[in-house]
Amino acid sequence: MAKVLFVNPVIREEDDPKHVPYGMALLASIIMREGHLVQVYDANAWRAGDDVLTQVVQADDWDVIALGGITTAYGAIKHIVGLAKALAPRALVVAGGGFLTSMPHDVMRLLPQVDVGVARDLAQPLTLPRLDTNDLPRRGDASPAALEAQRG
Repeated sequence: MAKVLFVNPVIREEDDPKHVPYGMALLASIIMREGHLVQVYDANAWRAGDDVLTQVVQADDWDVIALGGITTAYGAIKHIVGLAKALAPRALVVAGGGFLTSMPHDVMRLLPQVDVGVARDLAQPLTLPRLDTNDLPRRGDASPAALEAQRG
């Protein structure tokens, strides 16, 4: 059983939040159904800043800190993965969604704090069973459907 923290990044700083992170909610539901412990922090909704994000990341001994979003969230994502890796170095940082799917190799190169990148919507079926067995993919493992890369 894994402890998974999902963080929804700030999407448009100049605008009020308008949408529930539906994809993240679906993944959280699937992961919970599989018996994993899940928490979700919606930084886009709360807009509470680094003090609260730090408290959230340090609130438990997370096995996975997962986040994703659209391309316009890249700045927030970059900040969050840096903070996550600094505050929870043991946690596996997993990123996915549109910002990664659009250019997976570039994002993995630009964000060395990301341990596993998942293109498309295949994070749960590809990653969590492997987390339980400590059998995560290595950089270079890829299929037409998904890219997952673990930094060594």
